[in-house]
Amino acid sequence: MDTFLIKVPENKTSLVKKLLKELGVTVTRESNAMALAREINESIKPGKTLSMEEIVQESRAVRTTKSQK
Repeated sequence: MDTFLIKVPENKTSLVKKLLKELGVTVTRESNAMALAREINESIKPGKTLSMEEIVQESRAVRTTKSQK
């Protein structure tokens, strides 16, 4: 099964959910943890292996940026 992230305008959310459910799609909201993990994964350069210290620093930096918004 594939997973997709779909950005839907606020005024069309219920219509899109209804249509997707009629097609048999399972609709879930992305959790904060999943969003943070996705954001961190997208920032990692291919081929580079991070140390645990670098991973912790990166996650703290992302959280700090989010809390300032």
